[in-house]
Amino acid sequence: MSIIDANENVLRVLVSTDNHVGYAEKDGLRGQDTFRTFEEILRLAVSHNVDFILFAGDIFHESRPSMRSLHEVMRLLRIYCLGSKPVHSRTS
Repeated sequence: MSIIDANENVLRVLVSTDNHVGYAEKDGLRGQDTFRTFEEILRLAVSHNVDFILFAGDIFHESRPSMRSLHEVMRLLRIYCLGSKPVHSRTS
């Protein structure tokens, strides 16, 4: 365990850019790729105990994403970001 791992005062931020979820989603071979990649990013955030994820650039490939893309991103965010982990805040 490193000093950073042991320090509770460290804010862990994961930055993910240009995910383009939904790219080639109708392609029989690559259709699931962007969804799997997005889920892997969220899994990495959980496994590294990230406090905050910054999605920079385009999350979706299309300016009007398909319902499938929208639903899958929302489903994954609910699972990995709105799970049972407690939220703490403090003012001083």
